Amino acid sequence: MAKHLKLDGRGETDEETEKHYRRRQKKLARQIEKISGFLDTMEVKEGKQGGEIRSNVTDNESALIHSSKGFLQGYIGIAVTDRKNQIIIDAEAVGSANEGEHLPEMLNSTFDNMEEASVETPEGKQLTVMADNNYFSEENFQTCECLGIDAIIPDSNYRRRLENPSEQRYEVDDFIYHEEENYYECPNGKRLEYKRTVEMRGRDWNEYRIGVKDCRACPFNARCIKSKTGGPPAKGKILNVSESAGRLCGQMRKKLNLEEYQNRYAYRVQIMETLLYGA
Repeated sequence: MAKHLKLDGRGETDEETEKHYRRRQKKLARQIEKISGFLDTMEVKEGKQGGEIRSNVTDNESALIHSSKGFLQGYIGIAVTDRKNQIIIDAEAVGSANEGEHLPEMLNSTFDNMEEASVETPEGKQLTVMADNNYFSEENFQTCECLGIDAIIPDSNYRRRLENPSEQRYEVDDFIYHEEENYYECPNGKRLEYKRTVEMRGRDWNEYRIGVKDCRACPFNARCIKSKTGGPPAKGKILNVSESAGRLCGQMRKKLNLEEYQNRYAYRVQIMETLLYGA
């Protein structure tokens, strides 16, 4: 401001300042035109939870991805590999920070490539897909179930449970549902009564509760309730149940508690991240 006031007082125009001003105005005009054209033609990008995510004017198919050097605007590579022959069956570069959401399209693309190459699943064999915990989701397990694929995908606490068996906790399937009276029976034979239906993460969940008195003396506390104090929470056990989420995730955690599947999953260190092979 002091520089401009001085120039105004002299009644003169600084030639370099004027050139810089004109160049900046042209640059801003180009940026405005580019952004305006982008907003007029591009659709809103939605995230996995349905909310809007940030778009990129230069390359809207790319994503903001965390790397060892910080956040970069770019792509991640996903490969589907045959374990036995170490052959890449399918590979894609995707503009997404969450690679796990691309498993269904990768499996469909893999089947297309296998069909084109006239490769069939051996009779009596079942295809198995293994991946890291980024792919652990109910949607991915539903896709594998529909395609007849045996999935071996751990959750984020898998390694901790291997090191400490006490971390193996009850799943929803361990609670018996009584439809006529609409309540759940816990592994200790106590009732969890229906309290309300709440919306979380875009789904409706039915909430069932059991009193703290029934939880306090329960011999299965260590496998059922986890709290900072080690004892039951003030309101007792809360079980959230949704018809559209959680069932297959719980089954997968149980599967990976078995030594058979732990041994099979150990093969993943030999191959690429997402793989498909004949079991």
